Amino acid sequence: MRKSFLVASVATIALGTAGVAFAQDTAPSIEATGSGSPSKAGTKSKPKATTFKLNVKNNAAAKTTAKSIKITFPSTIKVSTKGLNQCTASDDELISDPTVCKSSYAGSGKASANLNPFSTTPAPLSFSVQPIVGKNEILFVLSGSADAVLHGKIKGSSLTIEITPTLQQPVPGTYSALNELSATIKAKKGKNALISSVGCKSKKHTIGAEVAYVPNPNPPAASSAKDDFDIKCS
Repeated sequence: MRKSFLVASVATIALGTAGVAFAQDTAPSIEATGSGSPSKAGTKSKPKATTFKLNVKNNAAAKTTAKSIKITFPSTIKVSTKGLNQCTASDDELISDPTVCKSSYAGSGKASANLNPFSTTPAPLSFSVQPIVGKNEILFVLSGSADAVLHGKIKGSSLTIEITPTLQQPVPGTYSALNELSATIKAKKGKNALISSVGCKSKKHTIGAEVAYVPNPNPPAASSAKDDFDIKCS
């Protein structure tokens, strides 16, 4: 991970906040939105590849450090890496050159956060996000203010993106606070698709989102926040 930007930022803002206990009275909350296309659904016997767009905004006033982002899909949406080009490169290889797995690219995205959110002048962090198909997971390669690989494990109907400790706390004692993550996720090879619709209930797919938090350094007012949104289907 490149640390020059982070180290410089920490040097300018950490002195006035080191060793201070922060009150965290604002309950964290999130706003999750998204879409899926095409709206015409497939079936279990004939799944239809879907382009999934996701946006998760974290309440900045809560100044929370994210541990994970979990996306839960309904039974009418299937998420699977089977039959797709799966990246087997190491995290270090991907950080050095994401194009080593270009054949496994699965969309695009961006993210933002604040470094040292309790400072009077937090340092903004911004990242480009490259989703990549892995083995039973989606890898999210972050480039920008820092470089990292986030592993989004696929288990049943859920996708859980783990935030690495080095992004939670770029420098020991100095935390970051998630602002927003957005991504367009899609991949297809032959009859296989990363995300596909296999049905439609009540003309919608309901998607759940949950962000879990860690103490930074004190426990937040709530350990997680949830939201959900609907994608129209027919």
